[in-house]
This record gives sequence, structure tokens and C-alpha cells, in this order.
Amino acid sequence: MLLLNRLLKNGHSVFMDNYYNSFSLASKLLRMNTYCSRTLRRNRKCNPKETENAKLKKGETTGKYAEGVLIGKWRDKRDVMYILTEFENYMVTIDNKFGQQLQKPLPIVQYNANMKGTDRQDQMMSYYPLERKTLRWYKNIFMHIIHMCLRNSYMLYNMHRTNNGLK
Repeated sequence: MLLLNRLLKNGHSVFMDNYYNSFSLASKLLRMNTYCSRTLRRNRKCNPKETENAKLKKGETTGKYAEGVLIGKWRDKRDVMYILTEFENYMVTIDNKFGQQLQKPLPIVQYNANMKGTDRQDQMMSYYPLERKTLRWYKNIFMHIIHMCLRNSYMLYNMHRTNNGLK
């Protein structure tokens, strides 16, 4: 909450990874006029059991509102749980990378649009882990910072290059 102090009570939207979320945090942010949308881990407290245990077919969605917070579940290849205070829980039609039209819940579409870079960064960094359990904690932090710098410089290089070299 400390990082959001200057953004609270202004009607902003916050998109977070599932590590940081909970029903209590979402309702607290909503009381401060700050909206949130994110994926949700199944083992969180206050998850409604009927949503968590619902058996869905591919493409189906379900959800439950409480205190202005929706906890929903959608079935794609596997179950995806999400929590939100900003969007309605309805399906929208999108085009995938192959040109096929798919039905997805609006909260999932908005989350993917706003968290794409973060999830991609985490995925790319997981392929070549530099951290070791045998190193001291400060060495692990140093290696993580070096890893992030290398990854960010690679992304900047790819953004600013052309087929013949740099722009």
C-alpha cells in the first residue's frame, strides 16, 4: 500500500500478479476508490467454495460478488481464478494470433493487456536462472539485479533495431 499512497482515492486501476492479491486487499482498495484486477490463487482465504469447486466446461465462467468485489473462475485449458472490482463479468470476442475468434471474460482480456510485459519478463528470466542456493543472500540479490539489467538491455536492443542494424 505504501507504493500506492499518491495514487489512492483517484479512481486509478491497479493490475497485480497473483502473488500479491487477496479479497481483503481488493475490498480495502475499493473503499479507497482504487480499482483492481488480477488473477487469484486457489488457496487464498475467503475464496467462495462454490466458485472454487465449480466444475466448468471449456469457455464457461462463473463468479460471486461480495462487497463490490467479484471472485470469478473461467475454464480455458485449465481453470483460471480472478478477482476484480472494476469490470463486469461478461464475455467478449477477441481474435487470437491465428485469426480465430475466441470468447474470453473481459477481466481476463484486460489483465492480459496490462500485465503482458511483466509475465513475459518473469518467463524469460526463468529460463536462465542466475541465483544459486549456495550463494549468500546479498550475492543472490546482486546476481538478480545483473540478470534484470541484461534482460532489459536485450529488450531495448530488440525494440530499437531494424533488419539492417540499429535505427
